[in-house]
Amino acid sequence: RRCLTARAQVFVGPDKPFELREFELPSVLREGEVLVKVHLASICGSDLHTAAGKRFEDTPLILGHEGVGTVVGIGKDIMSRSHPNSSSCRVREGDRITWSIADSCGRCVECNLHKLPQKCGSLMKYGHRNVHDQISPLTGTYATHIVLRRGTAIEILPDGVTDRMAVPANCALATVSNSLDRQRLPRYGSNKSAVIQGAGLLGIYAVAWLKKRIGMDHVFCIDVNQGRLNTAARFGAIPLLIDPSLEAAAAEDERRRRRSQIERVVGPQGVDIVVEMTGARAVLPEGVELLRNGGHYAFCGMVHPDSNLSALTGEQIIRKCLTIRGVHNYAPWNLSEAVEFLSDFKDELPLESVVDPVTHSLENLDQAFKVAQSGEYCRVAVDCS
Repeated sequence: RRCLTARAQVFVGPDKPFELREFELPSVLREGEVLVKVHLASICGSDLHTAAGKRFEDTPLILGHEGVGTVVGIGKDIMSRSHPNSSSCRVREGDRITWSIADSCGRCVECNLHKLPQKCGSLMKYGHRNVHDQISPLTGTYATHIVLRRGTAIEILPDGVTDRMAVPANCALATVSNSLDRQRLPRYGSNKSAVIQGAGLLGIYAVAWLKKRIGMDHVFCIDVNQGRLNTAARFGAIPLLIDPSLEAAAAEDERRRRRSQIERVVGPQGVDIVVEMTGARAVLPEGVELLRNGGHYAFCGMVHPDSNLSALTGEQIIRKCLTIRGVHNYAPWNLSEAVEFLSDFKDELPLESVVDPVTHSLENLDQAFKVAQSGEYCRVAVDCS
């Protein structure tokens, strides 16, 4: 019914070339499993960190968690939109899909009571597993095929949403959906202004989400990279460039000018929401300074140990009555919202522009990583077919 082997690029250690290997496809899919032929994958910054030795992974493994593909085999009892172990089957062979970056059991305390399936006690993240650990080694997207496990959220891609639009959405866009959940934003006030700290893909998607889904009037985006800011502006941002070469006194003057520029637009009270998407703790004092009383600060980028918050004081947070919310990854319903966003705004936003227009072959994954490391594009695409 199909080919019997898959090809995959295997990561064997930092600063070493990938190894192209063949793996047997499962002859029988277990309950809840879905076999997918991967069309397109994209290189996330977390994979760059792993390849550079900044993140430890148990090798050898198949990296990659962002992807789009076609269903070529289905086990019984795959996940429905709302229930991770529903007996109703929504997908069929031939469907073009994307999927969550991790599975979840749907039954543990984190899944069922806390509503944090991304913290499931038995969670498995795609692109993070040793090829010898799993019943199937095909758990990363830098391969011709991937086996999705029971409890993985699956979304059928609507017509008109291209592979290049959708390929990074199961990571960055779904995370933004979680970070900027309308129900978590300030209960009082107009919620018409925001500052995004960082113009990487998370920041660019955050601009688009706040402008289009939340309906904000003014969304500022701050970054050190003019090219990334130009892309953010195409998604609706008011770009503000930081000069990282300035000495402390000059940098403080620049920060005061940024604040004055923002206040000329939104008023002296400050913005409703600030979103940290940089991963740099140094931006936090400015974020607190820019927020209005009762504002909301979303932390999304500082997922690393060098993120001590000693630059902030409790007094700053308490006196301004601020809410701070940390967000890590997302729940299945956020993936649904991300795909819906792509469908709703595919004709209004340059969604493909965040991906390098050159598509690299799976065989040339090493070269694709070199291009991704240059930072010219938010994502670099890999043809896995």
